[in-house]
Amino acid sequence: MSAKEVVDEIYGVIQQGSDIGEIDVFLDLLETPNASYDDLNKLTRGTNASPEQMRDMKLYRRDNGNFVLGTWDDEKRMAYIQERVNGDDEALNALDKAQFLRYRYEQGKSTQNYLSKWDVDDELRELCEGLADATGDDTYQRILGADTTLGDY
Repeated sequence: MSAKEVVDEIYGVIQQGSDIGEIDVFLDLLETPNASYDDLNKLTRGTNASPEQMRDMKLYRRDNGNFVLGTWDDEKRMAYIQERVNGDDEALNALDKAQFLRYRYEQGKSTQNYLSKWDVDDELRELCEGLADATGDDTYQRILGADTTLGDY
């Protein structure tokens, strides 16, 4: 390889890293045992994600000195998502949708009307696969099925 090719390769790797956003960092944090604020800072360096934006999205919070991830069963994260669902569905990202669907599923509520309204796309399917991989819980993949309530299973 010439020097120019090496430099081009390095810039390509850097560019790929900068395409990483909050959802990617969140998935990495889910896979990190005992994730901490330090892990968050390390994972966001050189990316488009920022700890501040992730905090604003309620993807994490500090509670009495503890680092808490905003998962589907986190009250503050779900309040944030519910507010967005009740307001402007266009503002929802794939993670918001996946976590909202998971919450409804766990509550035994139907998700079908949301699945129809949101037109499940490849981004949501891939994210649910990523969440299932990161958490070791395949429920995220089941929520995209037809009518998914706990009573159906």
